[in-house]
Amino acid sequence: MSVKHREKHARLFERIAIPYAWFFAGQIRSYAGCFDIGRSALPDPAGKRALDIGCGTGAFTSALRMEGWDVEGVDVSQGMVAQAKRRGVACAVGDIIDGLHFEEGSVDLVSASYVAHGLKADERLALFREARRLTRGIVLFHDYTPDRHLFTSIIEYIEGGDYFNFIHTVQDELRSVFTELKVVRVGKQAAWYICDAR
Repeated sequence: MSVKHREKHARLFERIAIPYAWFFAGQIRSYAGCFDIGRSALPDPAGKRALDIGCGTGAFTSALRMEGWDVEGVDVSQGMVAQAKRRGVACAVGDIIDGLHFEEGSVDLVSASYVAHGLKADERLALFREARRLTRGIVLFHDYTPDRHLFTSIIEYIEGGDYFNFIHTVQDELRSVFTELKVVRVGKQAAWYICDAR
């Protein structure tokens, strides 16, 4: 993704931060259902730290906290971070593509919910590598499956990310970076791509 496209993408999320926050409660309920399905594929969170990349308004970060993780979020959009902080979510502004200020191996879990599909292939690779650098355990990407839905396709076309390539290439891309990949279906179009970085 060019710098110009990245800036356009960031501006989009600045503009939609407030309306996006309207769906926070529904997102929390949806993620809670995903954890009911996928919880056993994750390590025990007791005493463990997590970093949620692309936290948006903080729904997935909050779901991790409800599961027992000591979690912090990071997002490129100041507007999204402001909305998350209004809900008591610990988070900061940061750009995964430029690299984050966290030390190598400083957390037990790195997560990114609906982030990877919006990035071009080279930026996804940067995301995957940075997530691997940051964790001493596993990485959880909550994102789309190859199953298409017309509404999702329209929204993703408007957003201008790389969804249409992502859904076909993500597993191969992840296997090129991580030693192990487990896919857990957690919804009609959603999966957990759980990567072992050890």
